[in-house]
Amino acid sequence: MDIQVEKLHQVFIGRHPILDRRQATVGYELLFHPGPQEGAVAGMPKRAAADVVCKAFAELGLSSALVSRQVFINVDADFLLDDSVELLPPQQVVLELDSGETFASPLLQRCRELKTRGYAFCLHWSGEADGEFSTLLDMLSYAKIDADAAMPATYKALAARLRSNGGRMIAAKVETTESMQQCANLGFDFFQGTYFAKPVVIAGRKLDPSTQGLIRIISLLGDEEVDFARIEAAFKGEPALLANLLRLTNSVGVGGQLSSRITSIRNAIAVVGQRQLLRWLQLLLFHRPGTPAGCNPLLQLAALRGRLMELAAEIVHPSRRDLQDLAFITGLMSLMPAALGLPMTEILGQIAVAPDARRALSRREGELGRLLELVERYDENDIDGTADMLNRIGDRLVLNDLGSLLADAIAWVQQLSADGE
Repeated sequence: MDIQVEKLHQVFIGRHPILDRRQATVGYELLFHPGPQEGAVAGMPKRAAADVVCKAFAELGLSSALVSRQVFINVDADFLLDDSVELLPPQQVVLELDSGETFASPLLQRCRELKTRGYAFCLHWSGEADGEFSTLLDMLSYAKIDADAAMPATYKALAARLRSNGGRMIAAKVETTESMQQCANLGFDFFQGTYFAKPVVIAGRKLDPSTQGLIRIISLLGDEEVDFARIEAAFKGEPALLANLLRLTNSVGVGGQLSSRITSIRNAIAVVGQRQLLRWLQLLLFHRPGTPAGCNPLLQLAALRGRLMELAAEIVHPSRRDLQDLAFITGLMSLMPAALGLPMTEILGQIAVAPDARRALSRREGELGRLLELVERYDENDIDGTADMLNRIGDRLVLNDLGSLLADAIAWVQQLSADGE
């Protein structure tokens, strides 16, 4: 095997979503690390080499998958001085440097050259910088400060210099909603982290009537013996949901080939199909009124996790369509505590799911439990944990599969978001 292809197969691709002040997803920081075996060797770099990153970005289709998002990529002097960096699309990629880098003249000259070619730069402030660091500030489009280090004095000094050139401030490592709010109060423009996916469980919380109605229909569809008369009656009790169902079936994507418009619930269910309808309804549990799907980070993460689990199940169990469907449902439902503010035990008490999915969601057991643990470790950018779960799952699914599956899943979610707007 070609040495660069082999290195590409060993790259671990992690990601951190970046949200704006409206809590809409505007971009991702992509992390390209050597795989666990390669990274374990003494003296190996913390990040993959420039040529490998650029090859992965192109061959895995990450540019097209993230076409409407900005992509932040960590770089160092060696990375920037490598000609391969110019293979990255300048209109989409932001090159992120650490303030601990040695900003010697050759590096600063290279930054100026790349900026004239359309590349944007971000500085991750780590509290230290060398003497020529200030020269870089005038070239920055973004500066990033870790939330736990975002002291008012540090923020104001950096923000004042950056904003004079039209730059924006990003708070990184935002772990909680409270931390995000504190950073917003300081004046940060963007927030990096998965704080939005952390469940905020409120004791005795009562769901609103429309959510209760949605859960009721999902449970009816999840029963072993589906009673379509009861489902039809339940839809009639939810006028807004019924209107959305009829709109869905008559849309170009679903009903464009029909000779006449769908007007009855029973026909609508038949056209959409039980499997697709169940997915659509479950995704609606993550919906925020007035917020397009493409701007809802929790919905996007839930859909991405579900699709990633489904694609992984297709590799591990290619002939098990039933397990692949359950993998999607399991991945999606794993984030429902964050969407509903309820513990998983209460959610499973209200929504009928197959026993295998129930075991996975409650105890991380069985085939689905292992796949769920895998995508959870992957979401957390846990390289060693991901490798451990891959070993437990077996040899059908390996590290080099995950990058391409991630790109496919992101593209699917992007299309889903576009269809929902």
